[in-house]
Amino acid sequence: MMSASQKSYFHRVAEMTPTEFWINTALQADLEYYLYQGAVGNTSNPTHIPTALSNDKNMWYPVIDDILKSNFELTNDEVANLVLQKITSRSLSMFKPLYNQSKGKHGYVAIQGNPFTNEDLKLVIKESEVFSKLGENVAVKIQSTESGIKAVEYLTGQGLNTICTKGFSVAQGIAMAEAYERGLNKTDAAPVCYVVNIAGILDDYLNEKIRELGMSIDLSYIRYAGVSMNRKLYQIFKKNNYKARLMFGGSRQPYHFTDLVGGDVAITISPSQAKPLIDENPPVVTRIDVETPSDILKVLEEIPDFCKAYYEDELYPSEFKDFGPCVKFQKACEEGYMKTLSIIESRRRMVI
Repeated sequence: MMSASQKSYFHRVAEMTPTEFWINTALQADLEYYLYQGAVGNTSNPTHIPTALSNDKNMWYPVIDDILKSNFELTNDEVANLVLQKITSRSLSMFKPLYNQSKGKHGYVAIQGNPFTNEDLKLVIKESEVFSKLGENVAVKIQSTESGIKAVEYLTGQGLNTICTKGFSVAQGIAMAEAYERGLNKTDAAPVCYVVNIAGILDDYLNEKIRELGMSIDLSYIRYAGVSMNRKLYQIFKKNNYKARLMFGGSRQPYHFTDLVGGDVAITISPSQAKPLIDENPPVVTRIDVETPSDILKVLEEIPDFCKAYYEDELYPSEFKDFGPCVKFQKACEEGYMKTLSIIESRRRMVI
């Protein structure tokens, strides 16, 4: 048995708090390493898939080639969907022992489909039903948008696990949690639902917006923006006793994890932010309930898009999709997906 001094940061977080550590990657070596380091779940998005294909090419290029040789008439989008399922299935098998040991509390793996069709409600539902057959520990990513609200309510009612992604505001988090509640009222099943709010990308977006608008705001204050948003949403989840599980994501700095530790939440971070925490092995400190200093909050409130993210009545569901950080993240996912299609097309030319 390891002594307290030998245990990694994430193992100690799990022992001392209800906070869950999830790893945000599709790379096989990363998954193996961070499972050992205490990750209890795995998320990824379309930006991770081409990285996995390129870095684990000895594993995935033969898969692409076999699909093309057997079904050359498939479009690149259809091949990409099948490859995504193969990648996810491997991750599901890696996390399944944890799922079994925890009796379904841990061990979930996310899957996210074609970002160009993620607002097509009928297609998203059909795709989600296919993805959900990959394993009982799979959770389908659904957009935190107006159409996503309908999708989560319906899929929950069908007993399917979901992760509400692309959340950058308190209003989105509330809307998705309430959609899940409505879905639960339509089923005797108990599917899980994680509602994601993304601090790091919000911070990136606000930095860009300040420069664009020429605002004379100390950029160091932005360090508090996403964290403040997440802390507020956490308090609302506790007050309203929502059944959905809150997940924080989009890490850009280790503090996007450490400043939110202590809550009954999941936090998904990338290897680039997780590794420094493992190396440093800092003390575990509960910070989820820390209040943002009023002078800093007052400065942040000068930024219109911070107010939209922070205050629950500043955004309507019809506005979610076009909220600045949502657009930024959507573009990144689309670019990642196009890289996947490019890889598939290059393999297609080689198997002709």
